[in-house]
Amino acid sequence: MKKSVFINPFVDRGFKILFGQESSKELLIELINDLLEGEHHVEDLSYMDKEDPSETTDGRGVVFDLLCKDRDGTIFIVELQNARQDYFYERALYYLCRMIASQGKKGASWKFKLVPVYGIFLLNFKSGETDKVRTDLVIADRDTGEQKGRNFREIFIEFPLFNKTETECETPLDYWLYNLKHMEQLEHLSFKGQKALFNRLEELARIANMNKKERAEYEAALKIYRDNENVVTTARREGIAIGEEKGVLKTARLMKLN
Repeated sequence: MKKSVFINPFVDRGFKILFGQESSKELLIELINDLLEGEHHVEDLSYMDKEDPSETTDGRGVVFDLLCKDRDGTIFIVELQNARQDYFYERALYYLCRMIASQGKKGASWKFKLVPVYGIFLLNFKSGETDKVRTDLVIADRDTGEQKGRNFREIFIEFPLFNKTETECETPLDYWLYNLKHMEQLEHLSFKGQKALFNRLEELARIANMNKKERAEYEAALKIYRDNENVVTTARREGIAIGEEKGVLKTARLMKLN
């Protein structure tokens, strides 16, 4: 197997190297701005504590992959998910609601002035809910489609549904999705001529540039990622086999009845 030049961005440690540290903050800002082009422009971000300590009736806490705040107070939840989960849209909504509710202040003087909360969910699986690469959820009037309230916003990106070739990529978001999806197989990142910041992305993503501690942490996380991937692949293969066997038996029974 050919050795990879770049990290796998879907491995938790790799994702944090690319987007979750001060030295890579400009990459996260640019990705968010390309996702929200014409709607919101981030000038700077500060990383917040990823663990939400808010109490719930069941004592359940939330630990986000990345939790950031813009200068104007706008909050961004950025989550990477590798495995399909039941009720994922509901879970994403729960995350946003936690951050919205945490803005509440005691006393009658508070007038429910909320800062916007954006949830950005990068999915390395097909949700089965759509055939679109990008799904945006907002609060809108059911009849007119007019957006009501801009404090709630969810963006879902399903990487398996992104099938553009390098030559078919046209937008800044296309450039991001292509490089992230194929990063582990590339020898050089694409579109550095179109986006100068991709030179920094390439520098951070290059495995040879990791220090000893980062390399050890990444290799450990990569092993877990590949082990989980193998488990899912095996389960799918066995599930298909079982399904085919059941189908053959059912057909045989029907033939006996006729």
